[in-house]
Amino acid sequence: MPVFVLRGAHRAADGQIGLPLFEEAITADNPVDAVRLANTQDLSTKDERANALWLVDAQGVLHWSLRRADRD
Repeated sequence: MPVFVLRGAHRAADGQIGLPLFEEAITADNPVDAVRLANTQDLSTKDERANALWLVDAQGVLHWSLRRADRD
């Protein structure tokens, strides 16, 4: 089963995204299922400074991104 990586970082007011504050592996059959699982993640247990989230596959292809404010 493919592994995807959910990452979170701090996005500054000028739009710059810093280095990842956390990375979490998500195992899913396909990118659609991986995005669904990423959206169900409980962010309260993650680094609170992370206000930018994104999901990549093993090759580093971006499949999903979100500003945390859009979700909260």
